[in-house]
Amino acid sequence: MIAFALSLLFFFAVIGLPFFKAPQIESFWGPSVPYKGGNETLSGYYIPPVDAQKKITITILYFSKASLDITVFATGEGSIAPQGPPLLQERPSGTSFSTEVESTQSQAYGVYIVSYNRTEFLLTVASEWSPFYGLRTFFAPAVAFVFAAGVATYYFTIAARREEVFEKALTEARGGLGSGKAALLRDRRTLEVSPEHVGICRGRDQC
Repeated sequence: MIAFALSLLFFFAVIGLPFFKAPQIESFWGPSVPYKGGNETLSGYYIPPVDAQKKITITILYFSKASLDITVFATGEGSIAPQGPPLLQERPSGTSFSTEVESTQSQAYGVYIVSYNRTEFLLTVASEWSPFYGLRTFFAPAVAFVFAAGVATYYFTIAARREEVFEKALTEARGGLGSGKAALLRDRRTLEVSPEHVGICRGRDQC
């Protein structure tokens, strides 16, 4: 029963907690893909699902002047591939950049940064998303856990009931056997004693 209750708790946590959303902020040092034999590389960053019409703040610092191309776009959950037109395309002219974009739908978003001249940068993303968004990946295991715990609970409950019935039947059988032996002994004693009593009685009659 405890395992089944825990499995249900885990299942509802997997379903419910990802809907809890609060202001979040994450920072990344870039590029995420090192420069290899060239001066240009592409880095991709994932933004967890954000509700529609929420602000997403993008801030980039510490990069060389005019050395970045930035694209913000909608994407699928757990993906980094663009879906639909970009929300932002920008090449900052200075060495720092900050802007806000508005989410068009309740979904995940992504950021592509093409960096040139071997520059580095610090990307910060701020918006409202669930700190438990990763739990959605455990939905299938949670369902399997509930099913397995339910089957195990059912099996052990039935087994316990069968054991209880068996013990009760065995106790009753032992009790019945004891009563039968006692009755048999009483009958045997009666048979053994009766002739003597009969003889005594006859003797008295004859007297």
